[in-house]
Amino acid sequence: MSIPKEVIVAGGGIVGMNCAIELQRHGCSVTVVDPRAPGDGCSFGNAGNIVAGAVVPFSMPGNLLKVPSWVLSPYGPLSISLRHLPRLAPWLLRWLKASHPTNVRHISRAMHALHRETFDLYLPLMRELGEPDLIRRVGQLYVSRHPRGAEGHALSRALRTEAGIRFEAVSGGQIQDIAPALSKTYCSGIFFPHNGFCANPHRLVQVLAGALVSRGGRIQRDALVGVERSPSGEGTAVLKSGARQRYDGLVIAAGVWSSHLAALFGARVPLEAERGYHVTLPQSGISLNLPVTNYDLSISVTPMEMGLRITGGAEFAGLNAKPNWHLADRMLDLGAMTFPGLERSGASKWSGMRPSTSDGLPVLDRAPGERKVIFAFGNGHYGLTEAPMMAKLVKALMMDEQPSIDISPYSVSRFGRS
Repeated sequence: MSIPKEVIVAGGGIVGMNCAIELQRHGCSVTVVDPRAPGDGCSFGNAGNIVAGAVVPFSMPGNLLKVPSWVLSPYGPLSISLRHLPRLAPWLLRWLKASHPTNVRHISRAMHALHRETFDLYLPLMRELGEPDLIRRVGQLYVSRHPRGAEGHALSRALRTEAGIRFEAVSGGQIQDIAPALSKTYCSGIFFPHNGFCANPHRLVQVLAGALVSRGGRIQRDALVGVERSPSGEGTAVLKSGARQRYDGLVIAAGVWSSHLAALFGARVPLEAERGYHVTLPQSGISLNLPVTNYDLSISVTPMEMGLRITGGAEFAGLNAKPNWHLADRMLDLGAMTFPGLERSGASKWSGMRPSTSDGLPVLDRAPGERKVIFAFGNGHYGLTEAPMMAKLVKALMMDEQPSIDISPYSVSRFGRS
């Protein structure tokens, strides 16, 4: 085993902070570098769902044909900027390739490998840190107005069966028993007993950051902008402030900015900034104790410490586009369609950018030609679910151990050469 003494983690979100804690627990002196405070990026506003049973990719056969209706519908789940479309086109072509049935099964197996142990890793860590109620394994409900609609098409059902995912088809009164505030128009549902949620994703990252610092780690409000190598092979991180910091190991977990950092090592990663929106209602008038996903409207509704959070949709407009707050307002309309008694006043709005690859799988690999520079980014919609397993695998790579799963599906080389 080779233990690097000084490790820099570029990125203070849920993935980066899990990696930092895991490396620290195994003997590394860790510094997290991020221009934002811990959790203030995409981790601040996610849906909070922790989905051990998520094995159905977003790139499914036939989804390309649905894109026009998704974009044109006033309540559709997708928004694409015409100005950004030429730059998005190569990513969409890769997404189309990923939706071939053979590739879908490959992606599904890789998703399952990252997701299945998430509670087994989170729950002991939360008990250790004195926050056992932050992560709740209480199940998750999918609903639809159409008979068997919540189950998706046949391939979705087959993928769950092949992975051994436990789920229960529910209908009518069973749905109302689980979530009494739901509209009675929802006649089909799927209950996933082994899923759950985080009661406050932002606070979760802050708890991890506090633990890191209390155990001797450092959090530096700065940005990694370059790297230098000495003739002896020693690494130095160049920061935006002008500071230089030596490292024995480096983890790139910087969300949507990770592709720029990967390029420092000659790696080409077509990463899209997939913007998502949420509204959070501090006094929603709704009693709910588990996450509910409306399959028809593509929204998720989650009870959190700060209120009821409604998330959904995807906007592709580029990294520097301004938020379209109409899309956040739409979340309120969709939430009221799902829960008729929803109290809409006092809503707070947020937008953030998911780091999304075209096949929906993260990048988890060594940088080209580097044994102690690890890429750990591109988790898209599943950062909260995948973070603890990403951390476990990053630690294995950093310490020259055999990873506990096959990591080849997450290789940076799958995107081709730079």
